[in-house]
Amino acid sequence: MVVNYRRALLKSILGVAVAGGIWGFLEFPSAHAQQAPAGPNPANATSEQETAPAPESPEAAAHIRVQRNEVTAPVTVLNSKGEYVFDLQERDFQLLDNDVTQHIEQFSLEQRTLEAVLVIQTNSTAAPMLDEVKPLGPVFSGLMIGPQGEAAVVTYGDQIRTVQNFTQDGDKLETVLRKLEAKGGSDHLNDALERAIAMLETRPKENRRIIVAFSDGHDIGSKTHREEIVQRAVNGGITIYGMGFSPTRSMLSKPQSAPAPNPVYTNMGIPAPPGMAQLPSNVEKTYGEAPSLPVVDVLVETGEVIKSIIAKNALEFYAGYTGGVCYGSWAKQPLQNELNRISSEIQSQYEITYVPHAPSVNGFHRIEVRVDRKGLKVRTRAGYFMGGTNQ
Repeated sequence: MVVNYRRALLKSILGVAVAGGIWGFLEFPSAHAQQAPAGPNPANATSEQETAPAPESPEAAAHIRVQRNEVTAPVTVLNSKGEYVFDLQERDFQLLDNDVTQHIEQFSLEQRTLEAVLVIQTNSTAAPMLDEVKPLGPVFSGLMIGPQGEAAVVTYGDQIRTVQNFTQDGDKLETVLRKLEAKGGSDHLNDALERAIAMLETRPKENRRIIVAFSDGHDIGSKTHREEIVQRAVNGGITIYGMGFSPTRSMLSKPQSAPAPNPVYTNMGIPAPPGMAQLPSNVEKTYGEAPSLPVVDVLVETGEVIKSIIAKNALEFYAGYTGGVCYGSWAKQPLQNELNRISSEIQSQYEITYVPHAPSVNGFHRIEVRVDRKGLKVRTRAGYFMGGTNQ
């Protein structure tokens, strides 16, 4: 009644003709309608305004913008005898990111579902060693992978081949391994690892992801550089384990001609690393591979801590960055013993998750884990890359 009265009053004051011309701008809003904005079609504008979502509050917008850049680090702890240590608690650990102590968000001994890719060198150099790999299917499917895990197989020889995609079927895995044959002479380890990493990147992030590489640990002619392998592996939470066979043993079975030396490394004006002879091989080892990667400490098979620049081969180098280990030579003891050790390690690891205090700092973030107990050695991934790389 009040609205009708006010409308009648305005009409009487302004006149019907004037009111008819400007009524759309003078009409009073009711309790359930918003004022229409000026424009060529006020009715359409009112409809769009009524159907548009309500603007979110500043508190809600701020909440949406917050990102938790969680970092997870699987941690292996060994005693002086090289035995795994199982009885540690969260309070026994100190975790540092770029030398800054971090708050541990999650601490667990529970095992996640395992995703594994076996990378196997199948060129002519590896031919004498393949007979030791062929019967290992049951070891992977039963002991290492478990009932919920999955494994895939990539080979490199004449070319990079995915001979088995991810499967839980132990019989398929066993069949594929028993059919391994040596073909070709290429030594593209990095390209094979890149294929394995790409496959693991498609798997659920909450699963544990590893690569077990059977190789002499050397790469010749790959298109993929060491830097890419390290960055994608550490940022993808992928641990690389090496099962290195003995090149000497292989050469005794089938001598191989050595590749021609790179002329760049014959330049003796390039300095060798401290404490090493100025030989082309030493210069190449230090300066020829991924110079932009930071130097990190590597805990090797013997329990010795070395610098990454003097890793004896690519597998030891990758294992050091990703928190794995490279077992030096199949000739030293049965291959299955080393696989059993990797399996035991995976089942014995602590898992620590934290949110870095300064996640916006780009570049390499070094992870360090310390244990408050004497005589123990700790192995985890060396760090991760923030900015411009996979997370």
